[in-house]
Amino acid sequence: MNKEFLSASLKLTAINPVTEKKTTVTLNDLTQDAPVEDVEAVRNALQSVIEEPISTVEAVHTFAFA
Repeated sequence: MNKEFLSASLKLTAINPVTEKKTTVTLNDLTQDAPVEDVEAVRNALQSVIEEPISTVEAVHTFAFA
């Protein structure tokens, strides 16, 4: 069975501490081997324009198996 990388995205979730409302930002076209330092830089840049604190950052990878 072969494994082929198809795509990846970065999903950032911010939660309002008072209302517990979640805000999600998804960025597509993440590279398969995105360095941790670069992901952290994206998180920090977005945190400066999002009111609620970003609580989680997830890299979502999609593969095809044939």
